[in-house]
Amino acid sequence: MKPISMLCLSFLLSASATAHADELAAESPEAPVRDTVLGLSFAPDDLGAVTLEGERVVGPRMSVGVGVRVGLTRGVGSTKSFGTGLSPDEGDNDYHSYVLGVGPRVRFFLSGTAPEGVWLSPGLEVSYLWRSIDNGPDSLRLERREHQWGASGVLLIGYTAILGKGLVLQAGVGGEVRHDWFEYESHTRTLGVENPQSVLGSRIRQWTVSERLALTVGWAF
Repeated sequence: MKPISMLCLSFLLSASATAHADELAAESPEAPVRDTVLGLSFAPDDLGAVTLEGERVVGPRMSVGVGVRVGLTRGVGSTKSFGTGLSPDEGDNDYHSYVLGVGPRVRFFLSGTAPEGVWLSPGLEVSYLWRSIDNGPDSLRLERREHQWGASGVLLIGYTAILGKGLVLQAGVGGEVRHDWFEYESHTRTLGVENPQSVLGSRIRQWTVSERLALTVGWAF
C-alpha cells in the first residue's frame, strides 16, 4: 500500500474513534441541520483532473450524490538528435489530453450522522478521454491520437469532518475495477523520402484493478 494511503487509513481509524466518542456526547439543540454538501475532489495520482461533487442526505445514516470529473493535461518540450550530418535535427514535443467523467454514488454512514462521520461508499463512473501526442525531430515526426471510453466501479471507506460554520474536509481510500476501450491512430511522417507518411491504428480493451484515493474540500449547508 502506498505511504499516502497508509496515512489516510490511520486518519480514518482515528476519525472513527473520535466520531464514536462524539456519539456518546449529547448533541447541542442549536446545532444547524446540514443536508447538502458541495465540494471539489482530487486524487494525488491524477492531479490533472478534479471532480465537482454534490451530496444530499436522505436519512440519518445515508446520503446519495453525483460527481462530474473534468481534466486537462498539457506538456511541451523539445527534441534534438544527432545523425550523420554536421547539424542536429530538432523538433518540438507536444502532449495534451482532455477527460470528462460522471457517476453516481451512495454513502452508508457507519458512525456519526450524515453527512458527517465514517462512511462506506460504492459508486459508478463512465468517462471519456482524448489524448494527442506529437513528438520527434522534424525529419521523423510521430503523431498519435487516442480515444478512450471507460466504465468503473469504486468502493471507498472514508471520513467526513465539518468544521466551523460548514467547512468540509473529507478523505477516502479504497479500490476500483475498471474496463477501458482504446482506439488510437498513429501517423509517422518521414521527410525526404518518396512515401513521407505511414499510418497505424488499433483497438484495445482491458480490465484493471487499482487503488483509489480521494481528498475533498467543500461546504455543507
